[in-house]
Amino acid sequence: MQLSKIYEPIQEDLAKVEDRLKTVSRVDFPWLSELLEYSLKSGGKRLRSALVLLAGKFYDYNLDYLLPMASAIEIIHTATLVHDDAIDNSSIRRGRPTINKVWGKDKAVLLGDYLFAKGGELVSTTRNLQVVKLAAQTVMTISSGELSQTLNAFNLEHSVIGNQVARLPNCDW
Repeated sequence: MQLSKIYEPIQEDLAKVEDRLKTVSRVDFPWLSELLEYSLKSGGKRLRSALVLLAGKFYDYNLDYLLPMASAIEIIHTATLVHDDAIDNSSIRRGRPTINKVWGKDKAVLLGDYLFAKGGELVSTTRNLQVVKLAAQTVMTISSGELSQTLNAFNLEHSVIGNQVARLPNCDW
């Protein structure tokens, strides 16, 4: 099945998510606006946003609640990509130079931090403490998984599964 067919019932609302992401890029600091715009218009499929909106179709489809969540999840995902590219010193993502390649690792890390905070701010507009807590826990899980992966990058006795580090048994070869 084509992705466009799956997106059909939410196409108009996905466009609103795109508009919200453009709005997020408009800040008082031109240099930050440039970084935000570059990172948020990276050409992804917006699968995470679509899943939020599609899940909403099973319940009370309240766009006032779903739009900030769909935007937040996209922003948080972008933050993870920016940080990951900085950690891995990647130079290309989706056919374009990465933030750290164009503006440097320091700005990439700070932009990723800003995006995580902005995502959290959008989640907080739901005024649902359970949702805010879950979003914060998700970011912590992502971060701890990335830390585990980084700290054990060359340790053959560890393997990262999901965000968990599993100790592999000693093998006598």
